[in-house]
Amino acid sequence: MHHKFDITLKDLLKDIPAKFLKILTGYEDGKFLDIQLPDIQLLMPDLLIELPDGSLFHIEIQSTNDSTMLVRMYLYSAFIFKQYGRLPRQVVLYVGDKPLNMDNRTGSYSYELLDIRDINCSELLQSDKPEDIVLAILCKSDDIDVTIARILERLSTLPLKTRRDYILKLLYLSDLRKLYNKVDQEVKKMPITIDAQESGLFQAGVVEGERRGVVEGERRGERLGVIEGMLELKYGSFGLELMDIVRIIDAAGKSGKLDEFKNLIRKSDSLDILKEFLEKNK
Repeated sequence: MHHKFDITLKDLLKDIPAKFLKILTGYEDGKFLDIQLPDIQLLMPDLLIELPDGSLFHIEIQSTNDSTMLVRMYLYSAFIFKQYGRLPRQVVLYVGDKPLNMDNRTGSYSYELLDIRDINCSELLQSDKPEDIVLAILCKSDDIDVTIARILERLSTLPLKTRRDYILKLLYLSDLRKLYNKVDQEVKKMPITIDAQESGLFQAGVVEGERRGVVEGERRGERLGVIEGMLELKYGSFGLELMDIVRIIDAAGKSGKLDEFKNLIRKSDSLDILKEFLEKNK
């Protein structure tokens, strides 16, 4: 799953959006378990929750249809059972824009598939938790303009720093529904300035990009993994368009220039600055 969406959704779900969690599990509370599964490859489930009745609930978040999902979920189930002695209930939460199309059953094994668009956003908008309210942007809506207005109205009552953080998360997630420009226009009407670099979410993205760069080092290169994660988090799909030039520079062995480029991403406030740097150094 793309870093930006992955980080944002995990961050929201780990804050226990009560109504959303109840829709998924039947409970409004639970304890998140940090888990890393040993294997030939590094297996890291998105979210593993211990529910109040002692059962385990495993959530994987997908923004694309993955043909390997069935195998991945089967492996997760086996290793979670090995580590905790309990089989988890497993759900793949699909947040993508295309129709859901993944296998979820083989023999006696199966996991649940849930398209977030099957959840009515009105239920989440009744919540007192900002995590629920932000997640409403991905759910079923009869009138998306009214939904956006309602989300921003609810978020506007939060303290300033908290409000900025949740509006930034809302902007990130709105890109999954191709609503970024619409939401951004409404946000600009609010008396608030949004700076991605001031957000803890941006810093988490930098760390996550670095972590994934290490984990996927053999497959795509540590430096390239870091840069790709940073570009996507800060500039979305537009930032990823720069990766072709980044790979040219990497192939030319100009590692020093790419280290400079990483620092420039952190400081930059427009893609034009980044494009100019890359063009000069490719």
